[in-house]
Amino acid sequence: MDPSIEPGAPAKAAAAGGTEGGGPTRRGAPQPRSEQLEARILDAAVFEFSEHGFAGARIERISQRAKTVDRMLYYYYGNKERLYQAVLEKIYADMIGAQRDFVMPSDPVEGMRQLVEHSWDHYVTHPDLVRLLMNENLLRGKHIQASAQVERTSFPLVETVSALLASGQAKGVFRTDVSSEHVLMTIMSLGFFYVSNQYTCSRWIGADLMTRPRRAKWRAHICDVVLEFLEPRDRAAARKSVPAKKSAAKAALAR
Repeated sequence: MDPSIEPGAPAKAAAAGGTEGGGPTRRGAPQPRSEQLEARILDAAVFEFSEHGFAGARIERISQRAKTVDRMLYYYYGNKERLYQAVLEKIYADMIGAQRDFVMPSDPVEGMRQLVEHSWDHYVTHPDLVRLLMNENLLRGKHIQASAQVERTSFPLVETVSALLASGQAKGVFRTDVSSEHVLMTIMSLGFFYVSNQYTCSRWIGADLMTRPRRAKWRAHICDVVLEFLEPRDRAAARKSVPAKKSAAKAALAR
């Protein structure tokens, strides 16, 4: 028995319009859903699941934080698993919603830089997202895989990266032998790893990685890594040869 579900919860869920294992089964006309209440429930659930994981989360704590009663959670979501899936869908929707505000510049290099910064800023300002995704990976993506909505929600981010990459390739400022998938995974990895591993890395590095100066330096570093990776090889070689020529000239003058 799930310890997070109080005794008699299945009966309450059935009376309120849901069952422990599925969706609403209420007979007759359904009660109108309250968007404000649903928002409070989801916000409370995001906090609870990010702090305690799926196994450790408690329905009663979520309802208390949302200033409602347990039966309303069962009425809207049926059971704990479906509420957790709704939380995952929410954090993905929030991430893509923020990305939709991204205005793509005509300059693909500047556009890629801004996209990298935009992605990094979202990870830093949404630590719940990072913790929830870490927990879901421990569960081997069980709930993500069951959600068709997550796949649909995530697609615009892939489109944005693909559009920027194609634009840069057409203008000759990006390499043509890279895929949008690799670019997107690189951006996400460099941002996600830093935030998700901040505590252990801060310990062995001996410094707080989340201070404002260190975050700013990492933000700039991610941009440099991605843009240098995308730079056409001939341009990169020419750029690197300039300092070498200058060093050789200085050495010749010193002799």
